[in-house]
Amino acid sequence: MRLRAPPGRAGRPWLVHRLAVARRGADVMDQKRRGLLHERTRLVAIVSEARDAWEAAVHEAEVWLQRALLISGQRSLELASFHVPEQAEVHLTWQRSLGVVYPLDAEIRLPPTPDLIAPGGSSALPIAASAYGRAVEAGARFATARSALDRVETELAATTRRLRALERRWIPAHESALAALALELDETEREDAIRGRWFVERQADAG
Repeated sequence: MRLRAPPGRAGRPWLVHRLAVARRGADVMDQKRRGLLHERTRLVAIVSEARDAWEAAVHEAEVWLQRALLISGQRSLELASFHVPEQAEVHLTWQRSLGVVYPLDAEIRLPPTPDLIAPGGSSALPIAASAYGRAVEAGARFATARSALDRVETELAATTRRLRALERRWIPAHESALAALALELDETEREDAIRGRWFVERQADAG
């Protein structure tokens, strides 16, 4: 990393300031990284629990659907589907934390359950419909948690890259430049001192 510091003594305060800013930035980035790691750990547990709940709900719904099909047949299911014209709706609640905007919760609105027995369905069909409603709710919550985790992991990776850039390139480059400038200024001061003594000696000899 090449730096274009001001020449001479003016370069010292310039480098010192930029180095201090870089170190403060690294501290802030490290604190953010730690916070994101903690949030990631929390979300991983939530995602795992939500996935298990969703898979269990889907399994239960499939079991009741098979029972309904065995009792009433495919035709009754097709007829019942015409009585549910609406679709489920999902509304997300968002939050901002540690520079990341991600979904916090999902509010699911299921359409009202119609009479599924009258068109020729069995008593198992309404139970299956309710089970699939729970599966939709569980799936929405799982997708919400998964999206939140993905966003936090993306920000964690970006923060880690920026922190590593500061620690491995930016700060060492400024430290090296500051050390080189200090050596250069020290040599210049010694040369000035030698020339000063030489001038004084010449003046004394001339006198």
